[in-house]
Amino acid sequence: MVGTQLRERRQQLGLSQAKLSELSGISQHLLSAFELDKAPLSPALLDALASALSDTTQVLTLANRTKRYQDHKYVEVPKLPDRVGRASRTPGSQEYIQVLEEIARLHIQEQNRDLSALSLFSGCGGFSLGFSAAGFWVKSFLEVDEGLRDIYKANFPHSLALGGDITSVDREALLRFANRLGRVDVVIGGPPCQGFSLAGKRKVDDPRNALFTHYLRFVDALRPKVAVLENVRLLTSMRSASGTLVKDDVCSSFWEHGYSVKGFEINSKDYGVPQHRERVLFVAMRTDLSLLPELPDCTHNECPGLFSTVYPYRTFGDACSDLPFIESGESSNDPLHMAVRHPSHVIEWLWDVPEGCSAHDNSDPSKRPPSGYNTTYKRQVWDEPAATVQTTFGMISGCRNVHPIATRSLTIREAARIQSFPDSYRFVGNVGTIRTGIGNAVPPLLAYRLAQHLRQRLQSL
Repeated sequence: MVGTQLRERRQQLGLSQAKLSELSGISQHLLSAFELDKAPLSPALLDALASALSDTTQVLTLANRTKRYQDHKYVEVPKLPDRVGRASRTPGSQEYIQVLEEIARLHIQEQNRDLSALSLFSGCGGFSLGFSAAGFWVKSFLEVDEGLRDIYKANFPHSLALGGDITSVDREALLRFANRLGRVDVVIGGPPCQGFSLAGKRKVDDPRNALFTHYLRFVDALRPKVAVLENVRLLTSMRSASGTLVKDDVCSSFWEHGYSVKGFEINSKDYGVPQHRERVLFVAMRTDLSLLPELPDCTHNECPGLFSTVYPYRTFGDACSDLPFIESGESSNDPLHMAVRHPSHVIEWLWDVPEGCSAHDNSDPSKRPPSGYNTTYKRQVWDEPAATVQTTFGMISGCRNVHPIATRSLTIREAARIQSFPDSYRFVGNVGTIRTGIGNAVPPLLAYRLAQHLRQRLQSL
């Protein structure tokens, strides 16, 4: 049996992937990968599938089973005093907010802009905000999504927009841009991660994977001293259509274009961002500068010693505990701190779920969601770094999107705080675009620490 045959057979029988997973005992993600021809199933699992599909009674029972809940009913969610008290302001909250306010202040400061940067694949501007706060003049940017461009322009009104689709910038236009911009010290950016990430289909022939070559065209035209490329950590295990590791292709391409380069696997929480966010950073230095690629020292870790020069990790509470405690469907004076309203059955599933646990862990089967994994419908932990902010953070059924204490998904303000955006950063446009921009952004505080380090090195030349 091949994946397409399984999908056709499953659809003929009226089974969803979730129901087939329940019937066969095979994880839904394995079934999905098999049906998409991304990964084979072992002979034992194929036998289990065949056996499950041959059980006509069970197949019919599952196929005809209606969803546990058909109608969405909504009720007011009570604010329990013990939960409100648990969400009181943490000792590290004030200091963290001050750091974000300092980034905002430095961003709008116009003095000491002796170094410049160009932002590619700019998104809503997280990478650029960090570099701007560190004293770089972000001369120009390029972003294909019109809504994200609007957010960027609202916060970088003096940055020149080079256009939208990087693939449409031909050689002549690129040379005109280079002449107009003059000296550019650093190029920053990261092509969209969907072609690399396990969250997508991870196709080796995904055309978005080739966007790196267009990034290199700008590097060639501008010859910056430094180029920084950011992407998801799983890029390090991705292979190209020819079978080579993508990370090796990235490094060899930089070398061929006259840059010494090194890829670094990093976690944003090590640099003061209150979030577990693993990424890969490629730092490329122009070879004539005789500077080796390196990262700044980490500023935070889990258990710093008595005489340590680093600090404890910042937590979800540090990022969000000064915000009003709101429950499902409630709002506050901050228009970005507004909670999605969730159906009463979802509230019931999650009401007694402890921090760090999922509704799928409930001992009562009636309080478990009918589908999903134990990373979905899952609460975060107040006193630990937040889980990775994704573009779907407003979906309570998503991966680790449930507030640690309130029974709801994360608000836009909470996600922005966890990503280290100052409250004064302007998010304009529709909610979907704002969520996409925040979820895909490089945390400004991480970018700021990196930019400070690069600034010191470049000024030493």
